[in-house]
Amino acid sequence: MGTSTRLAGPRHGGWSGAKGRLRRWTPSEDSRPGSLTDDDRRTASDVATQYRRALRDALLEEPERFGLRDAAQEAGHRLVTALDELRQPDPPLLRDLHRAAPTDPADEVVRRFVTEVGGDGRLIVDAAIRRAARRVAERLVAPDGPLAGPASPSRLTGELFCALYRTFFGELVGEFVHVLIAENVKLAVPALMMLDPTDAVAGFVADQVVKVLPDPCEEAAAREPQRPRLAEVARDLVGTTVTEALGLGDTGVELVA
Repeated sequence: MGTSTRLAGPRHGGWSGAKGRLRRWTPSEDSRPGSLTDDDRRTASDVATQYRRALRDALLEEPERFGLRDAAQEAGHRLVTALDELRQPDPPLLRDLHRAAPTDPADEVVRRFVTEVGGDGRLIVDAAIRRAARRVAERLVAPDGPLAGPASPSRLTGELFCALYRTFFGELVGEFVHVLIAENVKLAVPALMMLDPTDAVAGFVADQVVKVLPDPCEEAAAREPQRPRLAEVARDLVGTTVTEALGLGDTGVELVA
């Protein structure tokens, strides 16, 4: 299945309920991306939880469905490698940026990071992984990020390493739900409406997922006095992280927003 192939969603009742709730939701004209009214925040959060439950139930019925779990684990290991290199002197990601001219150095860093973490797979899940990788890369080159000036980068701190690790998996699930909605739900959005319901739900999915993920920094601290390398701890956690991100672990049983 290539990225142009329609991705069929789950068919059980939870999926139907999530689709129906989303179709019935007409956001307020006062809502904007990143600034929703209280009612719209509650609705987006509830719909996000319904979609997470539907995805979880589909994976419980068929663990290999969508190729999502294996792809997420493989991408997670690539992510750890990429982030760990940014904690070392002379990271490969930043070498010879001048040769990419006239491309902006920050844009080239984003491109390289997405290529390294996202891989070259052609499935729809791979597209979601690359979008999640782009979100992380954009954090790195943001004005307050360590790679804001790629020619004179700052070292990636352990705290940011752990934050971006968790962000990646949250964004991955959010982006995958975004694809499921786009491929299977027809929404009648008024032309002048500023808020895209699909974007809002995907954002809430990502936020909800991040809340239940293990933190490599906390795990590393718990392993004292062994003083393990942060990257080693993060690699050890990838399997558990993917399990929790997909709602298949103990913290995801009820999927509380």
